[in-house]
Amino acid sequence: MTEQDQHEQRQSPRRAVRWKAAIKDGDRVISAKTVNVSEHGVLLEADANFKMKQIIPVMIQANHNGKNITIYARGQVRHVVIRTVNFHLGLQFTEIQPEAQKFLALFAEGA
Repeated sequence: MTEQDQHEQRQSPRRAVRWKAAIKDGDRVISAKTVNVSEHGVLLEADANFKMKQIIPVMIQANHNGKNITIYARGQVRHVVIRTVNFHLGLQFTEIQPEAQKFLALFAEGA
């Protein structure tokens, strides 16, 4: 599958951004950074790997146009890319606050 094919399968637009994030894995908290976000998901860069279809809790510290919002969500691992020093985890949100989802939708559309 080409990158173009992946873009055409997406439910909504994505926008590149580097926000702090954290993943809860049992008793440990794993630091992460966003690579890009959308209304329906996030691509995270983290030092830990997760299984496909695993549901993981995530927290994102977002800020845009002077508005700071802490997003608490749960996401299903849809793809994992093993990189030289870390992992890229593509998550599709399974639970997210409605106001956070609206914020991400507006942000991803460039508002």
